[in-house]
Amino acid sequence: MKYIPILAFCSLGIIWGSNFIYMKLSTELITPMQVVFYRILFGFLPVFIYAYVTKTLKLSDLKHFKHFFVMSLLAAVI
Repeated sequence: MKYIPILAFCSLGIIWGSNFIYMKLSTELITPMQVVFYRILFGFLPVFIYAYVTKTLKLSDLKHFKHFFVMSLLAAVI
């Protein structure tokens, strides 16, 4: 039972580490900007679907759109 966290940590490391290999291979077929777009899109979709299903999204949350937009630009640029 005490080896489960170690096994989970190693498994996540392998999955996360192999991501770089696949990103390098994908840039041979599509442009780097498309890679960034698809990574953001496929990262956003599960979060959005989960928020929609659990009804945690509200129209009043749109007032924070400007802050999230600036944060996303800073995260992608810096």
